Amino acid sequence: MKKTLFTIIFAVVCSTGYSQDGVLTNEEKQELLAASPFNSVYPESILKSADAYFKAQMALYKEGAIAEKEAHLLALGTSAAIKCQYCIPYHISELKRLGATENEIKTAILIAADIMKMSTLFYGNEFDLVAFKKMLKGE
Repeated sequence: MKKTLFTIIFAVVCSTGYSQDGVLTNEEKQELLAASPFNSVYPESILKSADAYFKAQMALYKEGAIAEKEAHLLALGTSAAIKCQYCIPYHISELKRLGATENEIKTAILIAADIMKMSTLFYGNEFDLVAFKKMLKGE
């Protein structure tokens, strides 16, 4: 029953998350492209919803449950781990604007590197996940 419910919810979320916007007028398209250079990476069929999604996601940094500087530190660590050449300079720039120190920036990157290293070690050595979770619970 749980699998069936999950499958239905997943299908609904995917179908609404990736649905088409409908036809854009040339004026609407030009306004969206002028509003953000990032909108140029999306096909016209989802340009309106992509623009709205991007704005909502960016609000997570300023209005989210995590303070803005810490959110950018998290994002920088993630960006470094996935080697995103676009995200790294953006988040460093935002962090400098927010008063982050070089030490904070380097620490966020080192934490990401440490997570990647340990993940590689555990995964590559097929470390027993069940035993690991028991260890964390003190069992």
